Amino acid sequence: MLKRARVGLIDSALGQAFDASVLAAHSFAGACDERFEHGEQIAACVLQHCPSARLLVASVLDRRREGRVDAVVDGLAWLVDEGAQVINMSFGMPQFSPRLAQACRAAAEAGVVLVAAAPARGDAAFPAAFGDCIGVSGDARCAPGEVSWLATGAADFGTHPFLEPGDPRRGGGASIASARLSGLLAAWLEAGMKASALRAELERRARYVGPERRHG
Repeated sequence: MLKRARVGLIDSALGQAFDASVLAAHSFAGACDERFEHGEQIAACVLQHCPSARLLVASVLDRRREGRVDAVVDGLAWLVDEGAQVINMSFGMPQFSPRLAQACRAAAEAGVVLVAAAPARGDAAFPAAFGDCIGVSGDARCAPGEVSWLATGAADFGTHPFLEPGDPRRGGGASIASARLSGLLAAWLEAGMKASALRAELERRARYVGPERRHG
């Protein structure tokens, strides 16, 4: 019998279209529990790569579509308690937060695989820059399901960046790439791979090594 992977999402609330995949959901955004397109895009990309995944949704976005560090920290703790095996964080914060670093460390020590969006260029973003997280950037060289081993100062790995596979017109970026990688990892967990082996497996399966070279 298939043991379905539990994937935590720290993002916005999801609509009823995802009810069949959502195992539990909780709002950490105060009075705001609105559904935004971003969270649904992230969930859809996870499910593209692991359709059987059970989603645990910690909604943290307020009415300005911003998330407080405290909300993210509380969401992480809740997802760990709910048994998340992979937690996707398709966002980046410019400033280091000791509380967020501590929360990520606690989740990693509990055996959870943390995946976060990382910029392709520029300064590092958090939580992707923490050693306890797998930082993921978009890499247009990668087809859906392919991975690049970037090992840059900002990102560990890259994967397909577009919301619609192969079509940049619908948008994409590191947030989408992070969700896609989370889905890949969830599928590998369902196939019987141990969480402790996932990072090495990403390196082994890397279609490209080193950052994408862009011109112009």
